[in-house]
Amino acid sequence: MPWPMVHLAVSDRLFAGEATPALLLGCIAPDAIHMRGNISREEKGVAHFVRDQKLPDISLILEKCVEYGGRRSEMEWKHFVLGYFSHIYTDVRWTHTVYADFENRCRGEKNTIRSTYNSEASQLEFTLMSELENSDRLLAKLSGASSFEMSPFVTLAEVDQYRQSKLAWLSEPLNEPQQELQYFQTDRILHFIHDTVKEWNELTIRHELKW
Repeated sequence: MPWPMVHLAVSDRLFAGEATPALLLGCIAPDAIHMRGNISREEKGVAHFVRDQKLPDISLILEKCVEYGGRRSEMEWKHFVLGYFSHIYTDVRWTHTVYADFENRCRGEKNTIRSTYNSEASQLEFTLMSELENSDRLLAKLSGASSFEMSPFVTLAEVDQYRQSKLAWLSEPLNEPQQELQYFQTDRILHFIHDTVKEWNELTIRHELKW
């Protein structure tokens, strides 16, 4: 699945460069499940609405977005929910496009493939930070966002802890692998972000979810 900078870039473009802090926090919140430690694939799947090892379809993502968005009236909450489900939609699209291409091209043992993926994803985080003109502003907004939880999937403490851990990781230059991207070339990922934003915008407008 894509790492935070891809999700932040998608969310920012959903709001034409004016993403709210709540939207940005929501768009990384599903992965806060990792703050529980050594979780199983099934546990992570629950927070991403994976059922019977199957990714959620678009209708379920939209249905749940409407359901959870209606639980509270504050606009911050609605934006957090919109970000949460845009994350899930982005993960699904990434799996069927970018990751499918990676799987077809990357050969080797399972551990080697995983290591290659993590290394490429790490480099992509720093590449996107330098490519996106407003990355500093995005991270500042994320830092100042009020915390929410998405019960029963991730708690407020987990969301806040995950946000802080990602900001700390991105602020450390030594975390950048300093390698040339072989599988996740910048142009390819920017094209993915553009397409995902266009698709999600069309879906949310059609279902009156453009809060």
